[in-house]
Amino acid sequence: MFKLKSHCATHSRYRLAPALIMILSAAIQPARADDQLSPNLGLPVDCRLGVDCFVQQMPDVDPGDQALDPLCGNATYQGHDGWDIRIRTLKDIDRQTPVIATAEGTVARVRDGIPDRIYDRAQDKDTGGKECGNGVLVEHSGGLASQYCHLKEGSIVVRPGAHVKKGDRLGSIGASGLAEFPHLHLSVRKDGRTIEPLTGRPLGIGRETCGATGGSLFEPAVRDALSRSASAILLVGLANAPPELPRLVREGEPAVPNTSQPVIAWVWGINVEGDSVFRMRIVDPDGKTLMQIETKPLERRKANYIAYAGGKPAQRAGEYGLQVEMVSGGKTISSATRSILIRSEGER
Repeated sequence: MFKLKSHCATHSRYRLAPALIMILSAAIQPARADDQLSPNLGLPVDCRLGVDCFVQQMPDVDPGDQALDPLCGNATYQGHDGWDIRIRTLKDIDRQTPVIATAEGTVARVRDGIPDRIYDRAQDKDTGGKECGNGVLVEHSGGLASQYCHLKEGSIVVRPGAHVKKGDRLGSIGASGLAEFPHLHLSVRKDGRTIEPLTGRPLGIGRETCGATGGSLFEPAVRDALSRSASAILLVGLANAPPELPRLVREGEPAVPNTSQPVIAWVWGINVEGDSVFRMRIVDPDGKTLMQIETKPLERRKANYIAYAGGKPAQRAGEYGLQVEMVSGGKTISSATRSILIRSEGER
């Protein structure tokens, strides 16, 4: 049974209780130069980063009261100790996005049976020590261990003592435990001490570790993929009213308007940097520009942000095109295009 200790008011920092880390070395020592592991960890999910899964949060490598991610950015928060790879909405967990072993090893602990739901900080005061939700702990060679949290209820396919190979399925991405969005939380430990796997260094030893990926525990292709910017467009669409983020996460995208309703273009971005703008363009069925707008620059960074524009009804039914760009520092960081059918009022 997992028991995790909360270290952060806004979320939990994932640390195994002493009873569980008995499978690891009790000594907590910094990684030595002669004790470095070969870069071999794979991606812990079987999905396309930036397409159907996204890096939402990274570990906090700052030892003080500030927060700094391994790329020297702000895609983290105070005390966060793992990589959060998300899918878009609660509805998407039914797609059973695979969570897979990052390396060969033996399953040490498993927990299942916790329902998937979005954690509400205002109402859900206590998680009963089960912040990780449904999870799997795998012990690897060399004192390394990997922990996988927030898996979908009923999706775990391994049991304690099972031998797994790199890439073997453990379960599916879910939203169990203390999860404010559906995601996998991956944490890595070496001899009982939490390691930031992209840099290969223990957490909390200094800000100078950010950006230094030469000692990464990930295989080169994964290291390179995770070293890219976490700023991304998650979803774009047309609606008859501005979408609200909590409802979007819980219920998925809103319905497309019909010809009698306002047409509002919207975009959902994550890890949006301050000064960023969104450029949105709606094209009618004849290929003519119905709306084109650039939003005002953001005053500060946003972990999640929804921009929207529009309001006039469509003049007729048909296929409308939506083109969106996220621009920061004069460069396009992420873009999305979509064709959306707008129907006449009363048409199904």
